[in-house]
Amino acid sequence: MAKFQRDSASSSFKAVLRPALGLAREFPPFVDFILQKRAGPLAVFLPCEGRNGAALLRIYNVAEGLRARGWRALVVPPKLTLAARTRVLRYTAPDLLIMQGVRHALNRPHLYPGQRIVLDMDDADFYLPHLEGAVRRAMPQVRLVLAGSRYVANWCAAAGAGEVHVVWTGAPVSKGPLRIPQADRPPVMAWAQTRPMTYKEEAAFVREVMADLSRRVKDVRLRLYDRQAGDDPGFETWFQAAGIRTEWHKQTQYSDYLGSLDDVALGLAPLSLQTPFSRGKSFGKVLAYLDAHVPVLASDACEHGAFFTPETGVVSNDPKIWVDQGQRLLSDPLRRAEMAERAHAAYCRQLSIGAMVAKIDPILRQLVPTAKAA
Repeated sequence: MAKFQRDSASSSFKAVLRPALGLAREFPPFVDFILQKRAGPLAVFLPCEGRNGAALLRIYNVAEGLRARGWRALVVPPKLTLAARTRVLRYTAPDLLIMQGVRHALNRPHLYPGQRIVLDMDDADFYLPHLEGAVRRAMPQVRLVLAGSRYVANWCAAAGAGEVHVVWTGAPVSKGPLRIPQADRPPVMAWAQTRPMTYKEEAAFVREVMADLSRRVKDVRLRLYDRQAGDDPGFETWFQAAGIRTEWHKQTQYSDYLGSLDDVALGLAPLSLQTPFSRGKSFGKVLAYLDAHVPVLASDACEHGAFFTPETGVVSNDPKIWVDQGQRLLSDPLRRAEMAERAHAAYCRQLSIGAMVAKIDPILRQLVPTAKAA
């Protein structure tokens, strides 16, 4: 009997707690809206996840940047139900609804009738079987698409999106002096790809390059990222069998990830065009390399060739060029430092969050009624 009473009390408590938690999640957008007591157009953002990865860079940071340019901007917590989202939109009456892709089950244009919808697309999700249909159906239903690359932009235009703009992903520029100057860093090569064992073609390319470099450069080692429980332990052994020294960095907060690059000499950014999804990549981990003053060896794919020059990075699909240039940069710290500084300057001009928001601002204002857009 006592156990039944405890279970009953627990069930009652949970029944009260669930709606209370829902209201707590729903509360912040209303408070934020009330606190933003100023003129200017209102944009409401629907991220696909919390303050992490692409959602942080393309949604949360952009919302903050637009506020500095005279916008009112609200970010809806991703855990809000459709009913809660509808209440937020009814109360705030936004000028634009900016939706981050369709990975979130409620990021579907047809669920928000009457809204001016902008779709942000940073990846080639149209190649993912579980998302391809939703992405394709969304295209004719949105006013505008902000695409992370030309490849994604071309697909969106062909799929019926009325207006498409390429907007490269930007990142905040870290402040303060470098903990370790680039010229003083040990021969650490970073491949900062989350769970790299799932990128088979890229892994084979990196293994070939690192095996050759390991024979040419003393003490060179490869830093890998985010090995998870259950991942094949043979992946690391496969690298070591080629004479490559490896080490792992556990993926945690983005700030910790950036800190892991403080002692890195060169960053690797391989992309295989044989993998359809990879064709839609933009800069990804390259942003972190540039912010940390790490020179980049990148595949000649996606947007790499449109950003890097011979003075700011190495762009090639030839592993021999990666090896030769990698050896040259590792053996010449001053040359490496000069490339890092030029690349960082280009990053501040073209790939910072400031540069990204400066491009997005006028694009979005054209969708807003004239009186509010001014």
